[in-house]
Order: sequence, then C-alpha cells, then structure tokens
Amino acid sequence: MILTLAAFFFVLSIVVFVHEFGHFFVAKLNRVYVVTFSFGFGPKILKKKIGETEYALSAIPFGGYVKFAGETEGEEAEEEEDVELIDVPRDRLYKEKAPLQKMSIVLAGPFMNFVLAILVYIVTVWVQGVFVSPNSPISEVVKKSPAYEAGLNKGDLILSINGKKVVYWDDIYEIVNKAKGHGLSLTFLRGTDTLTTRLKPEFDSETGAWKIGVVYKLPSRVGNVKKDSPAYKAGIRPGAVVTAVNDTSITYYDELEKMVHPRPGIPLKFTWVYQGKTHSATIVPSAVDAASGGDRLEVVKVGQIGVGPFYERKKVSFIQSVKLGTNAFNNLFVSIMQFLGKLFTGKASIKALGGPIRVGQMAGDMARWGFSYLVYFLAFFSLNLAIFNLFPILPFDGGHFVIYLGELVTSKKLNIKTQQVMMQIGYIILILLMVFVFSMDLINIFK
Repeated sequence: MILTLAAFFFVLSIVVFVHEFGHFFVAKLNRVYVVTFSFGFGPKILKKKIGETEYALSAIPFGGYVKFAGETEGEEAEEEEDVELIDVPRDRLYKEKAPLQKMSIVLAGPFMNFVLAILVYIVTVWVQGVFVSPNSPISEVVKKSPAYEAGLNKGDLILSINGKKVVYWDDIYEIVNKAKGHGLSLTFLRGTDTLTTRLKPEFDSETGAWKIGVVYKLPSRVGNVKKDSPAYKAGIRPGAVVTAVNDTSITYYDELEKMVHPRPGIPLKFTWVYQGKTHSATIVPSAVDAASGGDRLEVVKVGQIGVGPFYERKKVSFIQSVKLGTNAFNNLFVSIMQFLGKLFTGKASIKALGGPIRVGQMAGDMARWGFSYLVYFLAFFSLNLAIFNLFPILPFDGGHFVIYLGELVTSKKLNIKTQQVMMQIGYIILILLMVFVFSMDLINIFK
C-alpha cells in the first residue's frame, strides 16, 4: 500500500506540476500578473515572494496550481485587496488579455504534458537503451520460404550474414531489409558444425518488409520479476529459465503464457533452473485485467505470476533515441485515440475506463515491476491528461480555448452569465464522470 501511494504521488505530482508550470510560463511571457505558483494544494507550508509572484509549498502535495490576477470575469477590486492587487495595471490582468494570448495560456498546460511524455520516452531510451532479443537458434522455418529452400532448419544458429556478425535477433531483420532483395550469404551453426548457404529474400507486401522465412520465439528465460508477485514469493528471479509447468515441458515464453493466462487462481506446479540449480514450487496465478482480442475491446481476467521475458539492452545514440522515442510517443498517442474512438462508437467496454483508484493501482504495479516501468507510466498518464484536458467543455482547458476562439472570431466576449451556465453544466458533467469512474474502480476492486 505504501509503495502504491508513493508511486501515485510521484506520477500525479510531476504530471500536474508540469501542466501548471506550462500555464505559469506562458502567462509570464504574455505579461499576466501571476499572484501565486504553488506546488500542492491547501494550507501553505512554505512561501516566498519573488518579484510579484508568491511561490509556495502547500500541504497536499498532489500537483499544484497557478493564480492569475483578474482570472475571473467580473472580479471586483475589493476582492483583490486581500492579495494586494488593487494597484495591478489593467493590461496585466488575465481577463484583459487578447484572445490569442489567453488561448496560448490555456493550451500551454496540455502542451507541456505532451512535451513531458515525449521527453520521457526520448531520455529513457537514451539512458537505458532499447530492449532487443539476444541471438538464439531459429524457432521455426517457414515452408517454401528462402530459408527453407536454402536448407536452414529449426535449431540452427545464424552467426553472420554477408560477413556481418549477428549479435541480436533484430540484426537479422535489419541486414535483410537493407539488402532489399539482393542475394545473401549466411553462416550458421548446426550442432558443432559451422555451415554456409546462400539465399535471396522475398518481399512481404502485407508488412512492407523483406523476409527470409525464419521465425524467432522468445525463450522461457525470465527477465523482470514483479516484486511481491506470486513468482517473486516463490523464489523465481531474473535469469531463471522455466522448464515445465504441471509437468508440461516449456521451451518458449509464449508456451509459458498459454499455460498461465487461462488459469487465474488455479495452482500450477512450476519447475525452473536458476544459477545451475533446479527448483520447483506450486504457484497460484493472480487474476489481472487484460484487453481481449477481436473487433470489440473487452476487459477480461487472465492469470499472471509476475514475470516478463528476457531482453538485452542495446545502447543507441541520442539521435537514434530521438527517433525511437518519438515513434513510441506517436504509437501511444494513436493507440489512445483509437481506444477513445472505440469507446464512443461502442466498440470498447466501459469497463476499460479507470479513475484515480485504478490509476493509483497501475502506478503501484509499475513501481513493483521497476522504476523504468513507472517512468513510462508517467509518460502514459501525462499524455492521457493532456488529451483529457482538451475536451471542449468547461472547466477543462479545451472549454476555455473554445470560448476564447469564439471571442477571437466574433470580437465579442461571451456573456458572463452564459459562461457561468456553461461552467455549471461542465461541473455537473465532470462530477457525473467522476462518480462513474469511481464506481467502476470500486466494481473492479470488489468483483
């Protein structure tokens, strides 16, 4: 519980703080009088006024807030006297700024969340490298493929292609695609014999890649182990090789998943080898939520013991990390938008939605997998918050943007009473949404 709360605090604080800093920074650029910039909410524990702005550390450390002078339309000077704003020039008040200036200020928060997410991906890839599969024997040879015709068999280990050493399995795909259909010379190991053959790759129109017809499956070697998981409690550690489940031999990681996923809550006997010693234990897989396959996205319960497949880390240059991190960000953005599209068209179950409780649980789970997982979750949450804040209803930033856009087009400010009605409607929608997601969180906990 403590780890879950700490992880939730870590993620929420950074994401919300960055969001508010975006509003703060662009407001300063537009010469808006910023009254307060606070980390946290509630009573102020520490505060210091620098220039015109009071910087504070508040008691409830979940995010932060920014207060502008003249933020509320119709604000009276008497109300501002308590915060010593009676002499603030009118051109420094937020409400007196031009529509484009106010639009830039409200968009700055979500924009900074986008920036945070993409920077997390880029920096993390640069620091820790990319996960790649180590070079291993061929798992399968596709019949009538170039590799099949060239005499390659299951179990052969490709050592080099055109004289280039194969260190990672991905090296094979990279070399083959760069050849663009030209003939290749492969050196491979079969048993104790080193052999050579030649083949010509074929183009796969479905994937848009060149292929030789060899298949790689992840071995049943364990990579990360989630702390406090059934596997961790049973003594399985990174580097262990699972050899059997219920006396069924296991060679590949997908075979392990096929044994565990359909059996949540059912005791299974695991046998594994770790540091040269054979171990065995009965492990009960936990029931966890997972996305179903098919056209309609459903949430189903699957078994999980808390292990991940083994990968090696390959260092990349900063330029490569920018490319790979940006691609990962784009893929995440597309997947979120696709999910929202399915949700609004009824092709995704509402059970897939989650509120603060589920977010907290997910943060705790990621922390138990490892700090890098928690950092990636931070990027995921930041991007979701950015998209959510762009919804075109008040009190979200997207709702304010729509009002200022209308002000820009019509050259007239929206009636204050109309804004208040829109705000009330927006709060009603927000409250109903929060009640709904909290209900879904509670249902998911107690079902």
